[in-house]
Formats: sequence, C-alpha cells, structure tokens
Amino acid sequence: MARVLVVSPHPDDESIGCGGTLRKHVLQGDSVHIIFLTSGERGGHGRSPEETKRIREREAKRAAAILGVAHIEFWRERNGGLRVTDRLIRRLRAKLIAWKPAVLYVTHDREQHVEHRAAARLVRRAMAGLPRSAKKPRALMFEVWTPLQRMDEIVDISRYIKTKLAAIRAHKSQCDVVQFDEAFLGLSRYRGELHSWPGGDYAEIFTLL
Repeated sequence: MARVLVVSPHPDDESIGCGGTLRKHVLQGDSVHIIFLTSGERGGHGRSPEETKRIREREAKRAAAILGVAHIEFWRERNGGLRVTDRLIRRLRAKLIAWKPAVLYVTHDREQHVEHRAAARLVRRAMAGLPRSAKKPRALMFEVWTPLQRMDEIVDISRYIKTKLAAIRAHKSQCDVVQFDEAFLGLSRYRGELHSWPGGDYAEIFTLL
C-alpha cells in the first residue's frame, strides 16, 4: 500500500486534474489524502464568500466519497490571496515529514491560474527544505486550466472515466457555470487516443515537478 497526497488549490482541481488516477490508487488499496489549500470561496458566481465556502466544501466531500478518498483537509487559505508564505511552507513540510507520502500530486507550474502555480511553488519549496533523513515523494503535476506540454507519466483511466466524471459533476456550483465534465471528458479522450496507446481510450497525463 502506497501513501498518496494531493495538494489541490481549490475544490474541483483534484477531480478535474487527477480524479481517474486517484480512483485507481484507491482501488489498488493505496491511502489517499487530499489537502484543499483554499475553499474556493471567491468562485460563488453571485453567492457570498461564506455561503460559497460551505457549498464548495460540501461538494468536495461528495466528490471525495465518489472517488473513495476517506481523508480530506481544508486548510482555508484565502482564495484570491493564496501566497507561498513561510508559515504555509512549514505546515506542508510538517505534513510531508509526518505522513511520508510516496507520491504527491499538484497543479502544474505553468498553469494559467495564478493560484495553481502557487500550489506548485509551495510543494517545491516544502520539499526543498525536507531534512536529509526524509524521503521525498515522487511529485507529479497535473493539468487543469492549461494543457501540459511535457508528459513524464501517462495513466490509462478508461476503467475509471465514469467515476471521474461523477466526481467532477459533484462540484455542481462550478459545473453549472463551466462544463468541466464535458471539457475533461474530451481532454481525457484526446490524451487516451494520442498518448496512451496501446492503452485504453482515456488517459490522464503528468509531468515531474
């Protein structure tokens, strides 16, 4: 059994970017933890930040249950003001030391979204300061707003595509505005057809941090 940590800037990034791979980990018996750095409270589309936070955290719990992920954490950093502070670096570093994940997933460092890039910087700086005695996780970055150019790992998610879509759709407040389910069904199909052969029809791709 491997330990897997996901550092997600907002609720929905985890399902969109690596939901199929997380489902595969769960079915393999791996222990998956998800950290939501912010609760996405600025993504309310007319709702107040407090109401949006409650909705999006509830949606994140529902998506995690669909994926089979039992452990999630809301760190409640300020959405729209996510900064890679020393305090936040120390908190993530302490998590890495205490929990010792073998694999870590995070949004990639060339994403269009500034907070997605910040999450990648946070992971890089937290890992850089780990003591020599600590084993660093294999850190893989995933795509959400901006397609990756370099592919270091390709995961066939054909068996899990329906679960991935259900997890994305659990983030209803966001899918009501942007059809992430349809968009990422298309992207997963594209990755499968062009990059996963001789694998299945759907894939997720990752690049090493």
